[in-house]
Parts: sequence; C-alpha cells; structure tokens
Amino acid sequence: MTENHILTQIQNQLETPAQNLEALFCETLLWGRAQGAAFRRQVTLAPGQSFDLEFRPLAQMSGLPVFRVDWPSEKTPTVQQRRSVYRALSSSYIEHLLVYLTRDGRQTSFVWARRRGQGKIEMRTLSYAAGVPARTTLEQLSKLAFTLEELGLFGDPGLSAVTDKLNAAFDVEAVTKKFFRDYRALFEQAEASIDLPWSAEQKRLYTQRFFNRLLFLAFLERKGWLTFQGRKDYLRALFEDYYRNDPEKRRQANFHRKRLDALFFMGLNNPYGRGLVQSDPQFQFVRDLIGEVPYLNGGLFERERDEEEGAERFFFPDDLLARILSDLLYRYNFTVTESTPLDVEVAVDPEMLGKIFEELVTGRHESGSYYTPKPVVQFMCREALKGYLETALPGEAPASLARFVDENDSPALRDPEAALAVLRRVKVCDPACGSGAYLLGMLHELLEKREALFAARHLDAQTVYARKLEIIQNNLYGVDLDPFAVNIARLRLWLSLIVEYEGYPPPPLPNLDFKIETGDSL
Repeated sequence: MTENHILTQIQNQLETPAQNLEALFCETLLWGRAQGAAFRRQVTLAPGQSFDLEFRPLAQMSGLPVFRVDWPSEKTPTVQQRRSVYRALSSSYIEHLLVYLTRDGRQTSFVWARRRGQGKIEMRTLSYAAGVPARTTLEQLSKLAFTLEELGLFGDPGLSAVTDKLNAAFDVEAVTKKFFRDYRALFEQAEASIDLPWSAEQKRLYTQRFFNRLLFLAFLERKGWLTFQGRKDYLRALFEDYYRNDPEKRRQANFHRKRLDALFFMGLNNPYGRGLVQSDPQFQFVRDLIGEVPYLNGGLFERERDEEEGAERFFFPDDLLARILSDLLYRYNFTVTESTPLDVEVAVDPEMLGKIFEELVTGRHESGSYYTPKPVVQFMCREALKGYLETALPGEAPASLARFVDENDSPALRDPEAALAVLRRVKVCDPACGSGAYLLGMLHELLEKREALFAARHLDAQTVYARKLEIIQNNLYGVDLDPFAVNIARLRLWLSLIVEYEGYPPPPLPNLDFKIETGDSL
C-alpha cells in the first residue's frame, strides 16, 4: 500500500469516525482484533460532576489495548479530564491507547498513556477534526501501521515493536522540527519578497508581524470563532472566495490587500463592527469580504506606521500566501492548549512560538538569546515562588509551602486565605523576557496554586479565564531589548488567555503594550 493511499484511507475513515474506528485499526493499520467486551467505569471529572463512561475495545497488539470512548461533549477532553479518565482505568490497564470521539462525531483524539520514570504516567495526544484535515496528523497516524512482514507468522510483533510505533506516531519533536523547517523557509521567502527600500530590521519586523497575525488566526479557527459562509476553515474559505469572485481585478488587488487588511483593521480591530446592523450597507460590504469575526483589541491588529493609509505599503503576493496556507496553516494541526512535561499534544501549540523565536533570531548566541526548556522554566518559577511565599507568609512552615508549590498540596497550609491574598498581589518581572517562557511558566504556576486553593478550600471561585486575566493584568511584567521577542511574548500570553474562554463573542483582549515592553533593562 503506497503512502498516499494509506493517508487517503485514514482521512476517509476519520471523516466519519463513528462507523470506521475499528476498520481504521484492524484493516488499515493492521492491528489485531479486540479481545473482551465493553465495560463501564464511573469517572469524576470535577467536584460533583461524574460520568458513567463506556470503554469499547477497538483493537489490540501484543497485549496493548485500544479502547473507544464516546465523550459526552462536542469538545475533546481537557488535560485534567483525560487524567481523570486515566485514574478510573489504571487499576486494570496501566498502559493503553484511548480514542475519544466527541458527541457530534466531528473530533477524534488519540491518547496514549505510557509509563515514565518514578512511576509517573505521560499522556500524549493526537487530535483530528473532520472537515479540517491536517496532513501531518494523518502522517503521524500512518506510523502506527504494520506490514505483513512485521506481523510475522503469528501476527504478534512483540510489545517493543508496538511501543516503537507509538513512539514514532506520538513524537512531538519530529512534528516540531518539520514545522520549523517549513515556517523558516516560508518566512525567508516572504522577507525576501519585500521590494521597498527598508532596512533589514524593518523587513524582518513587518514579516514577523504578518506571520504572527496569521498564526493567531490559525489558533482562533480551532476555537470556532471565525466563520466565512458557514465554513470553519476560515482562511482557506476566504482565499477560495477571493479567487472565485475577483478574477478580473486580481492584477490591481491581491488577497493581502483586499481581504486580510479588511480582516485585520475593519474586523478584528473594529470596536464598532458588532454594533452595526446587517442592513447597514457598510456592514454588509464588510461581511461579504471577511465573514463573521469578533472584535479582539489587544494591539495585535492595530495599524502600525508602515500600514497607515498613504504610507509606503507592501503586500505579500498571492502565490506566497497560497503556499503559507497549504504548506503551513493547513498542513499542521494547531492546538490552543500548551503542553506540560507529562501531558503532550502532538500539534503546533503556542509554546512553539517561543521556539520559532529561537530558530529565527539572528546572532542569538552573541545576544544571549536562548530558548529555555519547559522543565527548567518550571523549576525556576517554583523556586522563585517558594522564596516569595516564605517571606510573605512567615507563619507557614517552609516544608508546607514547598509541598504547596511543588505538589499543589493546599491542605497543609495554616492560613489559605492569606496565601491567596499574597498570590494575588505578587509582582513578577522578567527583565530579559525573550519570547516569554518564564512569564508563561509563572502564569501557569500561579493559576495552578489558585486552582488548588479553590479545589481544597473553595477559595477564589472564578473561572479559569477570569483567573488568567487577573494574573496577566496584575502580576506579570516583562522587558526585552528585541522587539521581535516582545511581539511573540505578547502573542503567547494572548493565546494562553483565549484558550480558556467559552462562548461567543470573546471579550476584547487586554492591551499588553505597558505590560510587556521593548527596552534595555540594564
């Protein structure tokens, strides 16, 4: 079976997964038939919220089982929910592959739970959304396929061969490296296409701002907040409509000028757009051009000096934008959930934007610019928090504070109300924030501590979105000499915030111009 044939088969089966998951494993990937019957387990997803979930065997190979879980929501499970399901299943199956299917049958998540050192369980997730096929996701899933030669006479290749397949399919580093190569090639082509007498720095920042906006839109698509003519693959639908309806005018206008500029400045950065009625001719004209989009604010879609009317403008050509859409934005799966050391999504997540900074910044060794790995960031943040809490809460035992910070063990605290108060007023400033790794790490740590206080003591009864917004507005500050890095740091904070908001339209994003600034802190 050729590679293209197996990819087509996998895509067709995942477009209608409810009927085809068993065929996907047993006929396309050549895994063994399932053994045993379906069973049910009670899963507690949150205090007072339990579900009776059914686990239906799909396939197995060398003793490693695959189960289907029909998820009672139209959204795939969160990290915390996947952990809750694992706890309910772990007494019978420590290592396994679960396939979550959402209630509407549109989204599928493959979650592989495997043992790591010190008894820890790592969970890796590969997701697929029907109607928005990402070729890289299909390529990763195809790595689970066995050949007849690999199966041998008895159809049992051995557990190590199975785990090798799973390691390859759920290898986020391979996807990351491939994404970097494609991103860099397209970024350099875009930068080289600018034919105005700008400095190299001007060209780089103009290109980076444009790519930041497109990447942000790719993440927004995954939230379902952008719609064009009923389609959720928004940018692709917008580009196809432009090509259908503007054939005669294409010599005078391009997609960047006619559609993306309208999207950026008349839609996403227009606070009055939602107040216009559909009968208003101006509003209808904008709707025809860009569809339905929310007002976002935040500064990302504000006109810069080189984008003002009458300024010397440059617009990227259509053929380049077609490649960006096909080879980058719709080749890879995007997720708005950042990975943790033990919960990894095999997709492009906001954290990768920090790695992109490290890959693209020139002379980074001379300037001292390095990307800090997540475990190192986590250690730094936790040690800084321990020192702060020991000073701010002298009545607490250092061992209790350490357990609270490292393990979210809030019952050990004598005065949890005081702990919440000092967490709310802490000021965290990174004087060389780079692409924001430390700021994002501290955001997650402060959020975890406040969630732990709520879970154990019912303090701080806010939504996760409200907590994150408060932390970003009141606790985090950053400075960096490189405006390229500052832009990415702001972008990552915005993305980390929007992932938590449910519903539509989303509220305007906070303006971070006076929180994360370009400057020389020395």
